Amino acid sequence: MNSILVIEDDNVLRENISLILESEGYEVTKATDGEAGIKEIETTKFDLVLCDIMMPQMDGYDVLKSIKYLKSPPAFVFLTAKTERQDWRKGMELGADDFITKPFTREEVLNAIEVQLSKRDTILKKFNMEKEMLNLLKNKIGVDDKVGSDLKYEGNIFLSDNNKSDFIKISNILYLSAAKDYTKIFTKDKKTFIVRKPMKVWETKLPKEHFLRIHRSTIINTEYIDKVERWFNYSHKLYIKDVKEFFIISQRYSRKFKKQITKM
Repeated sequence: MNSILVIEDDNVLRENISLILESEGYEVTKATDGEAGIKEIETTKFDLVLCDIMMPQMDGYDVLKSIKYLKSPPAFVFLTAKTERQDWRKGMELGADDFITKPFTREEVLNAIEVQLSKRDTILKKFNMEKEMLNLLKNKIGVDDKVGSDLKYEGNIFLSDNNKSDFIKISNILYLSAAKDYTKIFTKDKKTFIVRKPMKVWETKLPKEHFLRIHRSTIINTEYIDKVERWFNYSHKLYIKDVKEFFIISQRYSRKFKKQITKM
């Protein structure tokens, strides 16, 4: 049930608006002036505030100014007899979501409220989705985990660059290629990601029983090795399934490669 605060110093109008809203299933709280409205907002979380502009001592503009500090302020709709352009502009600059001009009909009030609550729901859903994704990234394995934490071969990792973002299985990574402070990651399903992480981080994080550094600029998934051929100066050519180009196992890494393959 959505909660609405009605701030209106006209007793008859305040009661009539409250009856209309309550008949539609809204939870309504009433305040007789700006100061009383502020006290309600400070103690109760509302989805929307309907507020008159012309009130003694504290007008509607002052009410709106005073709640801007809230972490999650309610939708704010002015009730007003003012129709001057500068008055509307002032309200919008302060952050008002809409204006309902007096006199108004039942339908105008309900439509204005429905529109603003719908907008609020959309914003909250987007916020919650982003929050959920952030929590997921914090709790799941990701590229920003502490160096030294092990990635599981059958686990997932979230990768993101300027062009795309996606969860991929570690086991679907074919190989990684260095590009200065960045790493290009190539997957089994032809996806490529460019991530700002150096190779030494990946060498530490990837499961060592499946991934092997064969060159200072290359780490390969040993599960996808197709064949290996001798080359010159004790180096080797290595071919990976579904990859046309061959890779060079440098002399420096050949010994480590032989040990790894022996264990397989």
